[in-house]
Amino acid sequence: MRIITFLILALWLVEATAHDVYRWVAPDGSMYFSDQPRAGADIITLPEWAPPQAPRYLPPPPPGPANKAVFTVYNTLTIIKPTPGENVRDNQGNIEVTLMLKPDLTTAEGHRIQVLLDGQAQGEPSDSLQQSLTGVERGKHTVVARVINERGRTLIKSRPVNFYLKQASPLFHPPRPGTPPRGVQQAPRAPMAPRAPRAPHAPFRPAPPPPG
Repeated sequence: MRIITFLILALWLVEATAHDVYRWVAPDGSMYFSDQPRAGADIITLPEWAPPQAPRYLPPPPPGPANKAVFTVYNTLTIIKPTPGENVRDNQGNIEVTLMLKPDLTTAEGHRIQVLLDGQAQGEPSDSLQQSLTGVERGKHTVVARVINERGRTLIKSRPVNFYLKQASPLFHPPRPGTPPRGVQQAPRAPMAPRAPRAPHAPFRPAPPPPG
């Protein structure tokens, strides 16, 4: 009973403003409260209750810069040119390499493309999908491309492509002026000794006619 009475008092304390509350005890020991005067009741003066203020919400923070991607995953790196087993004809040894990369190269993260010929890196890494190889000798070669990051780590690597470089024989195409000779060179011949003069021939005489 006392617990219920205190709960009622608590509700009054919440809802009441600054005025008097009367409390009395019944013969059975129950305690009662009322805002109306009653003989023999004790007066309880409640403090003034200030209504709660409306909550203040802080404005949301302004949107920050977009988070930079940690890394890019490449799905495809393919050598389109030269094609597998292609016979490339170029007397100067120039080879054009064309690549296809998906997704596009992320240069902002320091990614670059490097081309390898017969296992050797050719030039500096570049961001171009079309690169040129120079001074390639005739014969069979293998070209491979890869994408590397700023630390030189390989992110994706293409399948190797074998091709054959064909060049015309120098016997059919003499070298240009100023071009150093290629192949085996013959030693110069020694000068020939002068020939001895021939003996003079006797004058020609016709044969006599046969006797008649």
